[in-house]
Amino acid sequence: MSTHSVSRLFIAIALGVLGFAQASAICNASEVLVADRLTNSVYRYDSTGGFLSVLINDNVNLNQPDGLAVSPDHTKLYVASSQNNQIVAYDYNYAAGTAANPTVFATAAQGLAFPNAMSFSQDGTKLYVANLGGGGITQLNAAGGNAGAPIGGGTSFAFSGLAFAPGGELLAGGFDGNTVAKSNVAITATSDFVGPSAALAGAAGVMVNGNDLYVAGLFTGFVQKFNATTGALDPSFNVSGLAFPQGVLLAPDGNSLLVGVLGFVAGSGNIARYGFDGTSLGVFAASQINPALGFTEATTMLVVPEPASWGLAAIALAALGFIARRRARR
Repeated sequence: MSTHSVSRLFIAIALGVLGFAQASAICNASEVLVADRLTNSVYRYDSTGGFLSVLINDNVNLNQPDGLAVSPDHTKLYVASSQNNQIVAYDYNYAAGTAANPTVFATAAQGLAFPNAMSFSQDGTKLYVANLGGGGITQLNAAGGNAGAPIGGGTSFAFSGLAFAPGGELLAGGFDGNTVAKSNVAITATSDFVGPSAALAGAAGVMVNGNDLYVAGLFTGFVQKFNATTGALDPSFNVSGLAFPQGVLLAPDGNSLLVGVLGFVAGSGNIARYGFDGTSLGVFAASQINPALGFTEATTMLVVPEPASWGLAAIALAALGFIARRRARR
């Protein structure tokens, strides 16, 4: 086979692999992780709400888990354990569906006080932790240890959900002050962005999609929609009457919302699904009496994209690199 033929073959392979990788990404293949404070467990669901397996059941290190985060390289899963004020890191393997080797990553010594929602900084160097017990938002280095002073300011001192505003600022549910707090650009201090408002009592989950900010009010039964840049309420969006909505998450398909509803009685909640306009789209996943078959309470949720497309892209780039080397020898 001639050099030109080999080059054309590898180009075809590379383009085909890249095309397949793009198609895979478009399919939004992913899994949804659900932490359950009642069973000290984390559960795996597929992108359509089908139960996959129990990922973690850890009564030794976890005491009412209330936050989840995956490291930027997808090798670590962090679980916030609220009652013993610690974050536990597990070796995470998406393909195998495992999380093993628990290690205490941070404790009250790093400023944790009933740790709740967690989010990595957009550059992946810091882990932000919302403290429901007060004290603001803890900053941790990805490698461990504090990355700066606690972040706080404004009406609220106890924070729940975390998300990033369109401008890169950090947003946090002000659980005690009935607000949504917003940081400065440097993410060193917060101030009131939305509220105080009785309609935000127990502000918990926050989620940003484009320029839309969705906020769950645990004690009001509302999920409200705001302009993520100005904080203005969108009165056309109406989701109400929910039994303690806790978390709000962009669904794996990118076309709807998932809302973790705790329920008035343990085991009576679910993960509900809504359109961006507030239209009910049914139940994504229901609670289970048997904890071996799924969550009892959807305390918090996290979507983890399938990393397969990254590997395919790497293969394509390797093929293109081979072509470049062949050409360089000519």
